[in-house]
Amino acid sequence: MCVRYLGFLLLIWFPGALHAQRGQQGCLAPKLDNGYFVLEEGTPHELIYACDKGHKPVMEGWWATSICQDGKWSHEPQCIDEKTCIPPTIPHAKYTENSNGWYEEGHIIRITCDKGYQDKNQDATAECINGTWSSVPVCEKSLQACGAPPKIPHTVIINQEYQDVFAADSEVKYECENGYTVEGADTKKEIICIAGNWTTGPSCTHGGP
Repeated sequence: MCVRYLGFLLLIWFPGALHAQRGQQGCLAPKLDNGYFVLEEGTPHELIYACDKGHKPVMEGWWATSICQDGKWSHEPQCIDEKTCIPPTIPHAKYTENSNGWYEEGHIIRITCDKGYQDKNQDATAECINGTWSSVPVCEKSLQACGAPPKIPHTVIINQEYQDVFAADSEVKYECENGYTVEGADTKKEIICIAGNWTTGPSCTHGGP
């Protein structure tokens, strides 16, 4: 196993300590198994590293960069077996993340699409095979989901964080601006996502003379 230490070189590189930026806490020199660091003069807050044959960085790419931020590296430099897989990027989905940051060959993940999305090919699993994932599931907007709720004059949406896709049966509440009311003197009204469309929203009219 090849173990290379950065400490001595870094102490020469920035005497006294590893400092990311003036006024910030420095980072301790990391240890790297099965790889090596590429030192670039003038960038003491960054580490660039590559891996020995048969291994790859824990981040995507032939080499990786880790940045010192307030005493911690943005990720711990690591070289892993080239047959293992790093976490896949699957928009609008969730899956169980491994605590060590990568997955052994043969590992199978099961994904769950976010609300308002569905599996494009009805295949919710992916397997790590020789360093890459088998067909990764794709989550696309459900035909029953709705887009962003409509903008209605003189209203505001209440108790709802912004999102651009809403699952079927989602409810959004509107409230009339000050001085405006919905017919019947009520100031609030909700709309519901049904089969990909929002129900009719409120019409707020000026309540004064």
